[in-house]
Amino acid sequence: MLYSDADLRTLSAPDRWRRIAPFLTVAVLAFGMALFPPRVDRAALACALVVLALLLGLVVVVPWRRLPAIYEAMPPLGFFGVVALLNIPERGDDPAGYGALALLPVFWLALYHGRAATAIGVVALAVVFAAPMLRSAEILEHEWRRGVLVFALGALMASAAQSWVRRNRASAAELAARTREVSRERDFNRAILDSAGFLVMVLDTDGRITAFNRRCEEVTGFTAADVVGHPFWSAGLSIDDTGRGDDAFAHLTADAFPNTFENDWLAADGSRHRIVWSNTALTDEQGRLTHVIGTGLDVTAQRHTERLFADVLAAATEQCIIGTDRRGTVTVFNAGAERLLGHRAHDVVGTATLDRFHLPGELPGLATLFEPAQAGDSEPREFTYVRRDGTALPVALTVSVIRDESGEVTGYLSVARDVTTERRTVEAMRYALDRERAATARLRELDKVRADLVATVSHELRTPLTSILGNVEVIVDGDAGPLQKPQARLLAAVERNARRLLALIEDLLMLSRIEAGQVKINARPVQIRTVVSGALEALQAVRGQRDVHLDIDLPDTPLVVHGDRDQLERVVINLLDNALKFTAPGGNARLTADLDGAQIRLTVADTGMGIPPDEIDQIFDQFFRSSRSHERQSQGTGLGLAITKSIVERHGGRIWARPALGRGTVVTCLLPHHEAPVPARSAPASG
Repeated sequence: MLYSDADLRTLSAPDRWRRIAPFLTVAVLAFGMALFPPRVDRAALACALVVLALLLGLVVVVPWRRLPAIYEAMPPLGFFGVVALLNIPERGDDPAGYGALALLPVFWLALYHGRAATAIGVVALAVVFAAPMLRSAEILEHEWRRGVLVFALGALMASAAQSWVRRNRASAAELAARTREVSRERDFNRAILDSAGFLVMVLDTDGRITAFNRRCEEVTGFTAADVVGHPFWSAGLSIDDTGRGDDAFAHLTADAFPNTFENDWLAADGSRHRIVWSNTALTDEQGRLTHVIGTGLDVTAQRHTERLFADVLAAATEQCIIGTDRRGTVTVFNAGAERLLGHRAHDVVGTATLDRFHLPGELPGLATLFEPAQAGDSEPREFTYVRRDGTALPVALTVSVIRDESGEVTGYLSVARDVTTERRTVEAMRYALDRERAATARLRELDKVRADLVATVSHELRTPLTSILGNVEVIVDGDAGPLQKPQARLLAAVERNARRLLALIEDLLMLSRIEAGQVKINARPVQIRTVVSGALEALQAVRGQRDVHLDIDLPDTPLVVHGDRDQLERVVINLLDNALKFTAPGGNARLTADLDGAQIRLTVADTGMGIPPDEIDQIFDQFFRSSRSHERQSQGTGLGLAITKSIVERHGGRIWARPALGRGTVVTCLLPHHEAPVPARSAPASG
């Protein structure tokens, strides 16, 4: 039986009846013997029964835990009164022989209470024996020896019981202290194991799991309650993948400790984890194996990364990837390096340094490669590698630093790319570019010659044409004599064709001057209304010859553009002349102008023959005439719209054309708006 301070409270302890039962049995036996001679006084016997029942009632009713512990000694002390009543005989003065029953409460007090209560019990024992002797000198003479011996025996029993109790309590306290220490040490070790970042599993000699830390639970999905007491192979772990767990454990314990191995662990969710184990043996005093402690690391992600890295290196056959340690010794040599340099990986890994593959004298030292990388420079630089057969290999080399978790440099990774083809391509492109430049210069020269020729020829043709037109006008006017009708008709044809030729020469001269930059823009604020009015005046004769209705729609608000009035009038003249020329008699043409944000939008639309959609983007090219113009044999040089586009662009605007809905063409011109007002001119008439 273990004893502690709490055991002194025997009457409030949960097992109080287990302790009271032996003593109560002796008391019941004593009451049973009271019926035999020498009989106990019946009144005293009845009183003893009442007192015993009262004491038992107190044990049940009184809340002893709320009272001091010494109060729990009151019922056994009260039992001395029961003994005294049972010791009263029915007849005579001799005691009834129940004095020895007083040893019962003394023994209880010695077992379950302290020295003070035991001493009180011993004194009560003496009183029980002394009381009958004091009633008669004869009883004292006969009973004093027995009384002294019983008293001495009681005192000895009490002392022995107290000593035994103290020793047991001391042993119990020591055992409890050791138990608490072991429990604390166990909890401490458990806390260490659970807080460890690695897996810890302890096996007995049968391969059954006796400890399973929290990291094991996290990795596998099994709890300690699920696996403790079961063979480790039932938790999805196999040591040598033989399929037999007992054979695997025998193989494990057959090796010398400590030992290491690596295997897969199938978790509860079906996922597979790669674990590296390090195992240590626990032995008894005779050196026999008692437990195996395995500590493991989950290297699943690391192995995946290693496989991925190996696959990347193997797949990068076009790049020469070489890894080195801090001193430049090769640690990685991929398949691309083997292919490009001709060396085998097992011949250079661990033995060769990176400068072995460079052209002799190209590197003053490995620092030439490593120092820029340490400074964060990852730009590729061109070097020349030397293959195993001695041939040169131009490469673009990038060197990067490999660092550990603390930021310390552990090595370098160089990635080289064969630039032989690129260099050849660059040389070919450089050669082609030089040829293109030469061709461009030649074309420019030819274009200048063409422009000069056109300008010269046009200028030389202009003078005689002017003279021809002048003489034709003299003859037509009759200054050289009267003309017959056939002669007048022929001279009219000469004059008409001469004027067409003169218009062509004028366009060529204008285009040449524009391309040569000789046409200056006399820019000043001018209203669009003024520009349109001037263009209409210039086209007055043309409008009278063609039966086309021309509608002019200009806003009341002045629209001002900062430009050259004459050139802008030429733009409007060209656009309106085309609209009138390519519109059949009875058709319509329309000119509108409005403000579009910060630009003036000038639009000329007609209902003429239109332009095929596949030719609409070419109408502003020099000498271009649409297929429909050729079909209708319409007159024109193909230069008007080219000149118009050049003038518009020189004014900072843009121009484009699109087919009109139904029939015809819409030409839109955007010019920068000038907000400064200028004096208004007379409005053009529409007709």
